[in-house]
Amino acid sequence: MDATLSLYDSSLSAEDIAELTGRLRLDISQETDLTARQVETAGGLGSRGGVIGDILLAALGSGTVVALLQVLKSYVERKPTLRFEIERADGNKLKIKAEHFSAAQIEQTLQKVQQLCIER
Repeated sequence: MDATLSLYDSSLSAEDIAELTGRLRLDISQETDLTARQVETAGGLGSRGGVIGDILLAALGSGTVVALLQVLKSYVERKPTLRFEIERADGNKLKIKAEHFSAAQIEQTLQKVQQLCIER
């Protein structure tokens, strides 16, 4: 399943937005079995209420969710104000915030992302 990963943080500059999106895309490609491609948004980076950028994730499935969440967790640990949204082509989406990566929440978050991957 393909999905779009959107990052949000209204406190970042345009330069930081571009750098972080590129770095995350590269980390996802290197540390998971996903193919990640940066997507140009209509109006440019940062044009939609603090969106850092959009990354298209190809072949997102239940087997790649754990690796993807580990990458996202490492970013949230460095910048807790980051928020993520994963959206499928059919419009079904899941929003992820820093509190979803706490020890108490990580299993629940993992289950929700896996459900997003298998729902049709």
